Amino acid sequence: MTLKDALLRLKDRDDWDEVLDYLAKERDAALMDFQHSDLTDNPHKLAKLAGEIAAIDRVLRVLQDD
Repeated sequence: MTLKDALLRLKDRDDWDEVLDYLAKERDAALMDFQHSDLTDNPHKLAKLAGEIAAIDRVLRVLQDD
């Protein structure tokens, strides 16, 4: 089975939208973290936060891709 096949099966489940909703909320929460100076006060923390957002966004896009 490929990832595409597995995703097609999962999309048929009633609770699939909950997974996508959770990931979207996590991405939005991470975006809100940019407003907290203690999470962006040095380049390493900023890079970590940006990487986290990018990773969640990439997963969300793959899972939403029809």
